[in-house]
Amino acid sequence: MLEGKVAIVTGSGPNIGGEIARTLALHGAKVVCVDFLDDRAAVAATSINESGGEAISISADISTPMGVEDVFLATDKAFGRVDILVNNAAVNNEAGILDVEYEKWKWVQSVIMDGTMLCSQQAARRMVDQGNGGAIVNTASTTGHRGKAGFISYSASKGAVLQMTRTMAVQLAPYGIRVNSITPTQTGDSRGTTPGGSTAPRAAKPKNIPLGRWGDPSDQAQAVLYLASPMSAYVTGENINVDGGLLALFPSERDLGQT
Repeated sequence: MLEGKVAIVTGSGPNIGGEIARTLALHGAKVVCVDFLDDRAAVAATSINESGGEAISISADISTPMGVEDVFLATDKAFGRVDILVNNAAVNNEAGILDVEYEKWKWVQSVIMDGTMLCSQQAARRMVDQGNGGAIVNTASTTGHRGKAGFISYSASKGAVLQMTRTMAVQLAPYGIRVNSITPTQTGDSRGTTPGGSTAPRAAKPKNIPLGRWGDPSDQAQAVLYLASPMSAYVTGENINVDGGLLALFPSERDLGQT
């Protein structure tokens, strides 16, 4: 499905990012695994290579132009092109408007907002030059769709990701570059940090997810695969909620603030 394509996945450590990287590789893409922590990127790339795929790992700070440039120069050197970009890297600071520190507010925004913009810019420029389109998939969050107490930096940044997705989709459509996003809710890592690993199951079922279970990284990865592949050739500027129905639910007073 993705044979001959080169994909960059930021935040490709354990949980959602690593599973996205492995899923794209399983379907034929050559993958560049990017993470701020080198060992996390290396684990994802090693698991792909050991499974018969092709991947490299890069440690980089994607909140800075220099860090992003390093990622794309390394990709150019290794594979010579970029066809798919998955903007998955994120950090969080659990603080509300009354107590958030400015430095931490800017830190969260620099990783999520600046990182998404900078990586998309570098990828889109290459895709335009290549002349055969491409796909950008951004990771949003349910907290980007509605308010959540104590998450002012993260919520604002993920809301911005949704709007950047729409805006980039409109601008890049004439070049055949599609831009979409997925919205996960709380997602547990059922695989551990290495393929075949395991983690303890969550203590209880979620109270306000209609499908009655927590998300699995594979749920998100399959949605990204759809948006990155020819299966979604006529889809751009859209968001797919991969949240078990959370955003469709009108919460009861008892459940408010639980997710």
